[in-house]
Amino acid sequence: MSRNWTESETEVLTRVRNSRQILANLIGFMLEAAFPHPEHQFGQDILVAINVPRHRLGLSAGGRPGDVDLLVVPVSDEPLVERVIAIEAKIVRPTMENPSRNANAMGRSQALGLLYDGFPFVGLVHICIPSELPPELHLRIPRVSSKLGLNGELVETGEYMDLNPFPLISAKRQRGRVLALGLPPEIGFHALGLELSGDGQRFVANTIGDEQRPVRNPQSSPQLFKAIRQICLEAPELFLRVCWSTRS
Repeated sequence: MSRNWTESETEVLTRVRNSRQILANLIGFMLEAAFPHPEHQFGQDILVAINVPRHRLGLSAGGRPGDVDLLVVPVSDEPLVERVIAIEAKIVRPTMENPSRNANAMGRSQALGLLYDGFPFVGLVHICIPSELPPELHLRIPRVSSKLGLNGELVETGEYMDLNPFPLISAKRQRGRVLALGLPPEIGFHALGLELSGDGQRFVANTIGDEQRPVRNPQSSPQLFKAIRQICLEAPELFLRVCWSTRS
C-alpha cells in the first residue's frame, strides 16, 4: 500500500497546501465567495495555516471543532481579516474492495461550529484519495488536435491517453453525501478527488467537480477578526504564504 494513501489528515493537508494547483482547485470556490466579481479570487496572496487550535484564536476551549483544519487569510498590505475563510476538511479513502467507503465523520457539526464561532466564510471539503486502480481499468480517451473537421468538430490525433476514473467517481459519490447533509447556505462545500502517482508517493492529478459557494456569515465576529490579525502578526510561522502570480 502506498505511503500517501495512509498518511494522516495533517500530512495530506500539508501536501495540498504545498501545491498551488491542487490548493486552487480545493479552495477557489471559497475565494470566489470572499472576492466576488468584479474582484478576482486569485487577485491577492493568501496565508494558509493547518490545524489551528481554537484557543489560539481566542475561542472557547470546549467548543467544536477543536481546531480549524484550514485557515485561509487573504493579504494585501495587511491581513484582510473580514475575508477570512475557515474550512473543515475530511479525508475519504475508497478502495477497490470497498469503493463506497465513507469518511469517519461527515463534518457537519464542525462546519456549523465554525459558523457559530463567527468566521465570515465557512466551508466543508471532502478530499477523496482512492487506492490505486489497475491500468486495465483506466479509460482510454482519444486525444484531439486544435484542427477543425468539415462539420466544425475537433479532429482526433489517433493517439490516446489513459484516465483513472476512480477519483472522479469517488468525488461525485461524496458530493451527493454532503448534499444530503442539508447544510445552510452560509456553508460552502466541495468534494475533490486526488490521484496518486504510480509509486504512490505524490499527487499527480485532481478532479474539478461541482461545488457550492458559501454566503457570507451574517454573524461574523469582530472579536475573532482581531484575534486572527494578532496571530498573523505574532505567529507567522504557522502560515504558508501562497502567491498566485509571479509578480514581484
